[in-house]
Amino acid sequence: MTIAPLTRLLREKLLILDGVKRHGPVRRASVVYSADSPSDCLYFVESGYIKIVQKGVEGKEVLLGIIAPGEVFGEQSVAFPGPRNASAEVLQDGVLFEIPRQVFLDFCQSNPECWQSFAEMLLGRVREAERKVGMLCLNDVEARILHYLGSLTSAFGVTVAGGQEYSLPLSHSELANLIGATRETTSTTLNNLARRGLLKLGRRLVTVTSPEVLHEATQQRLARAAQV
Repeated sequence: MTIAPLTRLLREKLLILDGVKRHGPVRRASVVYSADSPSDCLYFVESGYIKIVQKGVEGKEVLLGIIAPGEVFGEQSVAFPGPRNASAEVLQDGVLFEIPRQVFLDFCQSNPECWQSFAEMLLGRVREAERKVGMLCLNDVEARILHYLGSLTSAFGVTVAGGQEYSLPLSHSELANLIGATRETTSTTLNNLARRGLLKLGRRLVTVTSPEVLHEATQQRLARAAQV
């Protein structure tokens, strides 16, 4: 797997600086920061996965994104060091590095190439947010599940069974929060996809049996939706 320029730069030069704190192992379901907490640092994911969550009334959640190893989160602190607008929770056990805001700014001042890589990462997240809005507005639950499992598999999936399958550490509720559907509808759709052989379901785990077959099913579903 190709290592992104920002990932390489941070690992080689930033994470060794004074003031940067290593946290690990951090355990699943532990809270890294909550909404409205001070936005005075950002984080680098060395291993494990993080979910960014916005919570509403009656405990309802929207899963805004999943952060994979080699990525940063909490980037709001760089430009808007006020209260955070979402919370970050551990999705899968791992190791994090906490980078104080001023340490990051001083590092970018000394390493201007960091700004370009950082900006490219942010633009990528904006583009993904735009895609998500389109998916939520224009497609049904099955199409959304197929699309997001495909994108998560290519970006975050852990290979198993000799590289033929990819496992994603997601519960039915977490996937429902990601695609904007109820847990009941999501579970029913996942079970239907499993019966068709596209997925295997486990406890807090969704395994894609073949990314190629999943991609083909996604394209077929989106094509049918476009004809309606």
